[in-house]
Amino acid sequence: MKKIVRSALLIAILSVTAAGICRAQAAFLTDANGQVLVENKYVNIQGSPYLDEAWKNGALTTATNRSYDKLKIRFDTYAGELEYLQNGQTYRLNPENVKEFRIADGNELVFRNGFAATGSNTPNTFYQVLVDGPTKLLKQYKVNLMESKAYNSATGNREFQKQDWYFVAKPDGSVQRIQKTKKSVLAAFPEQKDRVEKLMKEKDISLNEESGLSALVTAVNGLQ
Repeated sequence: MKKIVRSALLIAILSVTAAGICRAQAAFLTDANGQVLVENKYVNIQGSPYLDEAWKNGALTTATNRSYDKLKIRFDTYAGELEYLQNGQTYRLNPENVKEFRIADGNELVFRNGFAATGSNTPNTFYQVLVDGPTKLLKQYKVNLMESKAYNSATGNREFQKQDWYFVAKPDGSVQRIQKTKKSVLAAFPEQKDRVEKLMKEKDISLNEESGLSALVTAVNGLQ
């Protein structure tokens, strides 16, 4: 009975989304409100748009603070949308209706939206939360669709290319992108520049790796 209720509630938050590229063999269903549900598939593109193409056990929290667990989900990092598997059918969840999801993949991965807009990112953009505290370290799995055409070729190649982008979300609500360099990190904390630089020296923090960024932001939270 609980499984039926959970499925019905999840269906209610599904909506049509478009990834902006070729859609093939779309499967159309209708929810209780007559809204068409669409499964998008990527064709003739090298690489993968997903964090992991395999379905993972996970959980999510909706924008109305309803929580659901024991789900099969995967994250389309190119579209910035969460997919949900039910009875062999793939659905896409509108980011406006999901504020957090968790993926069990060895260590649990926590993704959240609702942060301030920055650059081309909106409050609907999902980030992995690497450090959760007054100051948060966020990671965006940035995926671009690149197109190229060889000389004298009638057809082009399309490929997903992935990058890891890092951001700090500050207590005042602002979000700033940072890179794994001392200059970039210090620029993100202008009012604490001297103290942050001292922390880096005292704790011998290297910013060449993600773990160094995490260690530094954790230490910065200790200053607050």
